[in-house]
Amino acid sequence: MATVQTVWGIDLGRYALKAIKLRIADNNKVEIVAHDYIEHAKILSQPDADRHELISSALEKFLSRNDISKDAVVVGVPGQHTLARFTKLPPVAPKRIPDIIRYEADQQIPFDMDEVIWDYQTFQQEGMPDLEVGIFAMKRELIREHLLHFEQASIEPIAVQSGPLAVYNAAHFDGMLGKETTILLDIGAENTDLIIATADTFWTRTVPIGGNNFTDSLVKSFKLSFPKAENLKHTADTSKYARQIFQAMRPIFADLVQELQRSIGFYSSTHRDTKVEKVVCIGNAFRLPGLQKYLQQNLGLPVERPESFKKAALSGGAGQAEFKEQLLSFAVAYGLAVQGLDLGKVVSNLLPTELAKQLVWRKKRPTFAAAAACLLIAGGVIWFRQSADMRALAAGTADQAPVPSSVEDAWSVIDNGPSPSLSDRAQAKAILSAGDFLKRELSRLGGQGQNERAETEMIIGLQRNKTLVARILQVVHESAPVAQGPLGQATTQAEVREAVTSVPRHERTQVFIDRLRMHFEPNVNAYEWVSLVPVPKSINDSDSDLPAIKIEMTCRTPNEGGAKFISETFMDALRGKGQQPNMGFYFDRVYLYDGGRVETRGGGTRSSMRDSGMRGGRGFGPTGAATGSPTSPELIAQDVPPEDLDPVTNEPIADDWQFEIWIDVILEDYPEVEEE
Repeated sequence: MATVQTVWGIDLGRYALKAIKLRIADNNKVEIVAHDYIEHAKILSQPDADRHELISSALEKFLSRNDISKDAVVVGVPGQHTLARFTKLPPVAPKRIPDIIRYEADQQIPFDMDEVIWDYQTFQQEGMPDLEVGIFAMKRELIREHLLHFEQASIEPIAVQSGPLAVYNAAHFDGMLGKETTILLDIGAENTDLIIATADTFWTRTVPIGGNNFTDSLVKSFKLSFPKAENLKHTADTSKYARQIFQAMRPIFADLVQELQRSIGFYSSTHRDTKVEKVVCIGNAFRLPGLQKYLQQNLGLPVERPESFKKAALSGGAGQAEFKEQLLSFAVAYGLAVQGLDLGKVVSNLLPTELAKQLVWRKKRPTFAAAAACLLIAGGVIWFRQSADMRALAAGTADQAPVPSSVEDAWSVIDNGPSPSLSDRAQAKAILSAGDFLKRELSRLGGQGQNERAETEMIIGLQRNKTLVARILQVVHESAPVAQGPLGQATTQAEVREAVTSVPRHERTQVFIDRLRMHFEPNVNAYEWVSLVPVPKSINDSDSDLPAIKIEMTCRTPNEGGAKFISETFMDALRGKGQQPNMGFYFDRVYLYDGGRVETRGGGTRSSMRDSGMRGGRGFGPTGAATGSPTSPELIAQDVPPEDLDPVTNEPIADDWQFEIWIDVILEDYPEVEEE
């Protein structure tokens, strides 16, 4: 993206439109030329809100107060509508990286690739050989719906970026990140974007809890309208009913902290060298009284709230008081404008290709018009000269070449030559016509029976490999760890329920497979596949087809070891048992794709259980890991929804860990490689 003089970053949120106009200043800083904050008449997510009308009104008001005709525009999209996936790439030549990323995107984006707009960003820590890639995607229909409002307002963005990535760009440019890992929290109206960041890379997750959840709790507790509850929320610290207000919001505070602890715990389990230095909070909802102190006490980390943008200076015309009051809301818009000035760390762009082409075409249209006029004049001269030459040639070559009607006629022309009565040019055309006729016949005959042969080969292959899936599932089943003692020996539901109290749930060496999905890939070499096990060059050869099966498996474990337990028991066993000779397949890549605490659906019941102490004597550490020992399953399960219970033992699964494991199953015998 070419550097432009001034850029608007526009963040169209649920609560308000936030916009900042930046231009580059001296000493690697920027100048805030203008800013605007336009609050919607109603929050867009309210049931009675006309979302389209409110957005159109905000954009119309923005354009009436700001002239953007000479400025570039970068638009943000909500983090909850975008998909972010992170993976490490194998060591390959740089020129093969785009092909590998395309393969990874196809595997990790859970939609048809034609249905999404996606881009990627590579990260590499200084002095480290590992290359990490972030893949970011959004459903095409969602991004088109979002941009439709800008299109109707005649606003043409040069880039579209996800909110969490814009926050990272703002923090990276403005020096909010420390020497160690920093947690960025953008608490919005409906969701909280969590960004765990360093100077070189980041990881993000969207938590479905925001400022509206606190307002809704006051609506239910005090029977207020939404606007009155919103006002009560912001004045809670000065109200004479402060104690009752915070008591009503307490479950939301607790749920937010629990979700943050889950995410931080999962990230720490997969990045063992992580040392979190601080938490930086932004977003309009962070103005809620007491939230900063509550997060600091429960996360056990320093929590900071920016008072200004260090590398941005307000120009004389920009209102300083208004900007400072809404500073926490401008972080996304600030990051968008920073990217538009080519100063951002992340440069991925979710602008649909067709819109980008339209923008480039409109900008180059005057130049093309002038060039077209020149080409028209030059083309006219060439056309007149060519027409004259063709007329002269046709005048002396009136003979027509015969067209063959059968294979025999064509071969006769090829073997014996055309009729000598024809002119030289007509004889040449006759030979070419005969050759074209024979090529068409060859192509027609070669295509006959192709479908029948393919169907026959498929039937033979199905018969040959009819037990393949069963054998793969057997390896997966044999790799799952078995509980020790009476629980591991139990074979009926009654025996399991009787033995369940002998071992605390968080100490059980069990893995439950909730879902398993297989996807056949006829040739992984088409995606620049690189094996993680030693294989002969003949197998890892991009010129040969290599069939494979991709397994996506969701599993759950009650063991408090979480990712470490899964990795050292189940995943290691999958590699060991899946790499045996003469099986007709072998497990190549076995990796942890995603994981964390089980997401239960009875959130309200869980909160009431936690607040009333009905946890069976179990406490929680800083990452949500369970400690202590369980009580009777029947006692614990009294107020828990059925979907949040273990179907066999009737125990709550709220403290279990859930993981998604992906396996590349290569449909070849495990290779025997001779040591050099």
